[in-house]
Amino acid sequence: MRRIITLAATAGLALALPACDPATTQQSKPSPTPTPAANLCDQVRPHLPGTWTTESGAPSTAAPLSDNCSLVDSAQPARRIRVSLSVLPVTDKQAAAYRKHDESMAASGGYVAKVTDGGAGAGSWALEPAAAAPWLVFRTANHQVRLRIENAGAGTMADLRLVARTVNDLSGRLSSMPAVIARPECERGTSAAENILGGKAVVRRDAVVDGRLWCQWGSTARTAWVSSGSAGSDASMAFVEIKSAGTGALRPAHKVSVGAEGWQQDDGLLAFRTSSGAYVMVGSTPGDEMRPIPIVTLARAIAPAYE
Repeated sequence: MRRIITLAATAGLALALPACDPATTQQSKPSPTPTPAANLCDQVRPHLPGTWTTESGAPSTAAPLSDNCSLVDSAQPARRIRVSLSVLPVTDKQAAAYRKHDESMAASGGYVAKVTDGGAGAGSWALEPAAAAPWLVFRTANHQVRLRIENAGAGTMADLRLVARTVNDLSGRLSSMPAVIARPECERGTSAAENILGGKAVVRRDAVVDGRLWCQWGSTARTAWVSSGSAGSDASMAFVEIKSAGTGALRPAHKVSVGAEGWQQDDGLLAFRTSSGAYVMVGSTPGDEMRPIPIVTLARAIAPAYE
């Protein structure tokens, strides 16, 4: 079965892509959440040529946990750049693992283009597929920045490199976001999440997206996360695909007792639906360290928050 989320084998990058390309997946817009106003897009925007606006970005199930926002060209609203900045510093070893994951994903996705030097500082990398939107990854002050064009054909690698140069020029003057942005509804899952992390969560990123709760806990090496949505969301499509796999001939997934109906892939990734119509997806990164039983424990702990 095709995995719902592509998980890095090491150091933990996961792209929230239900069988889609990361460069073209449409992102949900988050409901207001108490977060600092000075995100990276707000800080970069005044230094870019042209007239740009900024939008807060929906969370992703990536590790390391990152703050997300979008730069939007006022003259061409379809020209949008997704900006993700890691909350914690990223080591050389972790950065190498993230690049290796992108290389593997590009190869498995059938792209003719290959991951190349990003031209945005030492260790940066980029991918510019002919039939999809490009992305660029680099580090500034040891924090990872991932830039990507949100709509294929409405932006170029040159746009991403311009933003990258601006970020690097501002390095040392950028204000940071707090390590913990938490919602009380997620607290019921914290103990189970920290069991997955192997210690106390030093980073939290909780939010309400389209009226649905997202909870994320992170350490310097691992992330545990819970995402949710209504019918038609990524979480609902994940539920359908995992369930279909569990009832098919190969059965690489099995039913679990979570919510109104739950299904789990053999690698641990779990999706369940609730009696109230919510669909919830639960997982952790790095993918090769994800274990089914701790994920079930987290799912059961957090499930009442969705009823």
